[in-house]
Amino acid sequence: MANSGDVFRCQFCGAQYAPEHHFCGSCGAEVREIDRLETTPPQPAQTQRPLNPSKELDRLAGSPYEPLANAGVAPAGQLDDAIPYYIPTNRVVLLTVLSSGLYIFYWLYVTWRQYRDYTGETAFPVFHALCLIVPVYQFFRLHAHMQVYQELMEARSVPSTVSPLRAVLIYLGVVLLGLVSFMLPTEGMLTPSQQVAYVVINIGQTVLLAWMIWHAQTNINRLWQHCLGGRLGSTPLAPAEVVITILGCLFGWGMLAVILIDPTLLPSDPPTG
Repeated sequence: MANSGDVFRCQFCGAQYAPEHHFCGSCGAEVREIDRLETTPPQPAQTQRPLNPSKELDRLAGSPYEPLANAGVAPAGQLDDAIPYYIPTNRVVLLTVLSSGLYIFYWLYVTWRQYRDYTGETAFPVFHALCLIVPVYQFFRLHAHMQVYQELMEARSVPSTVSPLRAVLIYLGVVLLGLVSFMLPTEGMLTPSQQVAYVVINIGQTVLLAWMIWHAQTNINRLWQHCLGGRLGSTPLAPAEVVITILGCLFGWGMLAVILIDPTLLPSDPPTG
């Protein structure tokens, strides 16, 4: 990157970028702090050979669509300049299942944060994640989340199977299953059919969420591999992930176990009158 006065220009593609951005919004090249301080004016256009950012990324990472398992993603903390954006798909599936689907809140938060830091666009990761509990509006926010990544992958010419509409429909199924569970009794002895209904609902909700997150994260990992190449690092397991997983396990699978074993252990409303 090179700067001229107060204007910063990408060395790879020549596009301008704001000083607070970490990456070029046009080609995705990283803005390094040492490059921000560079004062040497760029060579004249007729003598400077422009670099092709796509070919440069291909050179660093091999084929940009090579499976991540063979792309040499650096473990967290192994490389000083590694960018920890890669989240293993087996981790998101495992934590989603263990947390009974509650992990989706953390996943939305961290992927919104990555998008904000990479593009420099205005975003509020915590707000976007908590919007998932707001009726109706939750579908618009989820659609927007998938759409920004779909558009980013299209802009970088990265193959994408992200579908915002499909994600909304899947989450609609999760919400509908939850509404059905509220209609089932929780007091007294449950019939075998009612017990089976509770099990099917909990497992169905978890499987739908796990598949949706796995599918989206597979695409997001492909995007970061293409844009960051050999600089891509693995995201370490955060304490918040552990806490959310434990809470989800207790209030999700734990409540299901109580309902199936002895519903009278659940707190009931005090009698009125």
